[in-house]
Amino acid sequence: MPYRLLAMDMDGTVLNSEKIITPRTDRAIRQALAAGKEVLFATGRCPAEVRPYLEQYPEMRYALCLSGAVIFDVAAGKTLADARLSPALTEQILAAAKQVDAMVAIYAGDDVFVERSQRPRMAYFGCDCFAALYDRCAIYVDTLREALDREGHRVHKINLYCHTHDDWEKAGVLLGGLPVTCAQGIPNNFEVSPRGVSKGEGLRQLCRAIGVPVEESIAVGDEGNDLAMVEAAGLGVAMGNATAAVKAAAGTVTADCDHDGVAEIIETCLL
Repeated sequence: MPYRLLAMDMDGTVLNSEKIITPRTDRAIRQALAAGKEVLFATGRCPAEVRPYLEQYPEMRYALCLSGAVIFDVAAGKTLADARLSPALTEQILAAAKQVDAMVAIYAGDDVFVERSQRPRMAYFGCDCFAALYDRCAIYVDTLREALDREGHRVHKINLYCHTHDDWEKAGVLLGGLPVTCAQGIPNNFEVSPRGVSKGEGLRQLCRAIGVPVEESIAVGDEGNDLAMVEAAGLGVAMGNATAAVKAAAGTVTADCDHDGVAEIIETCLL
């Protein structure tokens, strides 16, 4: 089948373990775009965290952000999807988070809010891999109440980073009673989104909007928050460093993120 679209996760997928796009993968992306293929980032990151990468690829028209809650037509400067958590539901999620030992990040539109006191504790919560990213893009506040008072009406996603697996399991039970979708981005993490929101549904929405059959799409990912997208695509691809669940759901497995797995798929399947 001639594939027309490639949706690629960022962290652990198109970005290597040093959070960069290698020369081979960069070259492959540019070749695919020049050939008229749609190539896009499909990520849990907020738009501000994605924008520096989009600037590298002026021909990249679409971006799927916040785990599918927001889909942008970059070229037209318009939003194709914008799913939000209600203020009441946001409060319920935060109440559940308070019952476990967890760091909370609130994603509202272009912004992400983290309590200032949690910055030195990111390693404790297992999310120090994102510390540099948060330092570039996050707004550090004294309390999350400041964020809610400012942006409570446009919260798209809440991330919980739990200290232990037991805390993560307890949080899962608490969140399980709420009308939300929970996905896992890294160990002991929940990405909490409005019910029905996922990268997989985001891929379907985008394909419908631009007239590309989802069967003609490729999706590449590595973590639990990529699982729905890998299952939805015409060709689901797991990175070599992917979780066992993603590998089991994928149609094929490529090289890991430090050995140009995305480039391999572009070269052999998209082009």
